[in-house]
Amino acid sequence: MQTKSIGQHLGLALAGAMLTAAVASPSSADTLETLREQGYATVAVANEPPYSDIKSDGYVTGAAPDVARAVMKKLGVPELKAQVVPYGSMIPALLARRVDMATSGLYIKPNRCEAIIYSEPDLCGAEAFAVAKGNPLNIHTYEDIAANPEVTMTTCAGCAEELYATERGVKTDQIKVFTDPPSGMKMLQQGRVDVFALSGLGTQDLLKKLADPNLEIVMPVKGVPMGCAGAAFNPEDTAFREAYDTALAELKESGEFASIIEPYGFSTAATLDVKRDDFCPGN
Repeated sequence: MQTKSIGQHLGLALAGAMLTAAVASPSSADTLETLREQGYATVAVANEPPYSDIKSDGYVTGAAPDVARAVMKKLGVPELKAQVVPYGSMIPALLARRVDMATSGLYIKPNRCEAIIYSEPDLCGAEAFAVAKGNPLNIHTYEDIAANPEVTMTTCAGCAEELYATERGVKTDQIKVFTDPPSGMKMLQQGRVDVFALSGLGTQDLLKKLADPNLEIVMPVKGVPMGCAGAAFNPEDTAFREAYDTALAELKESGEFASIIEPYGFSTAATLDVKRDDFCPGN
């Protein structure tokens, strides 16, 4: 029996979540006021440093949650409570209102904008591969992977990297999904895959922590646009998103935004040079 592709699973999950939201979701007109009253927002994170990071005591940090925390404090919501949610499950979680926001470097992509709404961009960065030392298979692009059916790669289900790969001819049977980035890097170390694909800064962070002399980074990945993320919201929460955008703009103008993201390695200039409409006009 033929198994469903990753994309088919995501499509089914989205359809189910949309139906649930349409039937059961409460009015969202006062979402921000509800969060102010309860004193916290529940946010989806993927635990992918430096985008997001869950400490041993459960505290959520990383560039994306730290920006969101500063914005939400401006909006009168002093605390974030994190739920670790795989990227491929973030949109269903938002649609079903299991979380109030997704703040984990979820790239702004047209297919995602069909289901959810985004803030203005908050983090931008290049893409990267991790490969064996010396890059013996000479992998610099997704097209290089597609050209050799014997080459396999790993990334997460629903990640932008999965879409980059399939759009550029990589077959689904060449892609092995990891459960979290460290497990994907372990697959590369064990020779179970040839390429690990993720955001540039996320890949750098993992390689630095592993300090494995048998691995190296390929960055940027040629032929792939710079990815930009934003906070993601339920599509009904337009007023909440508008208030968030206003506070985010103030954060950028004051310089506080730069002081948050630059220690994590992100470029303030790269983020300020783009708008949400550059990726999803009219979202």
